[in-house]
Amino acid sequence: MLPSISERLNRLPAQLRPLDAAVRRHYARGASVRPDGTVQVRPMPWVGPEAFAFVLYPPAEPAWLAAFARRVGQPIPEVYAVMLTALNGCFAFGLALYGLPPSLQERAPRLDDRTLQPLALEAANRHWAREYRDAEGEFHIGGCSWTPTENVGYFCTATGRFRSRRKEGEVLQEWPSLHDLLADELPSAEARDRERRPGPPLPWTSPRGDT
Repeated sequence: MLPSISERLNRLPAQLRPLDAAVRRHYARGASVRPDGTVQVRPMPWVGPEAFAFVLYPPAEPAWLAAFARRVGQPIPEVYAVMLTALNGCFAFGLALYGLPPSLQERAPRLDDRTLQPLALEAANRHWAREYRDAEGEFHIGGCSWTPTENVGYFCTATGRFRSRRKEGEVLQEWPSLHDLLADELPSAEARDRERRPGPPLPWTSPRGDT
């Protein structure tokens, strides 16, 4: 494993251990670090030439978290803020955890046009969360493809618990921590990805579809 990727994974907080384990398991299938520091693991050519199963963004600056609270009028929950200072959002098999895009920050750094950025927490909590019935007072942190036509949203409650919600308001599942959410949802997201793959089995896929 590239030292730079190994060091990044080693610095992830305990709540992200399921993501750490999943990335390490797929690392041998291809990995790279972009000039902007974004880690990409396991190419997915059946999706597109630039698609990867895992996209991990560089840590957010502490000042960005404080600026978010000033702009939005609410702080990022501590359980999620801890994650952002180690991992500023990610994608994993259709599961997304939102972050703070560098280009939208105060005194934004000059970015290359090819710089990858996470989906924006600010847009999620100002706008996207309104699409989910009965989610008032909860903090919108991410989402995942659930069926070919429907995504679910992930939310953090005022007590620090995590939920998956449908837009109609149904709470599908609740977890005591982000660790438990990822431990349940990452395998499900990967299984749904296997079902979407076109064509014959990939060389590393068994006849049963196991990887």
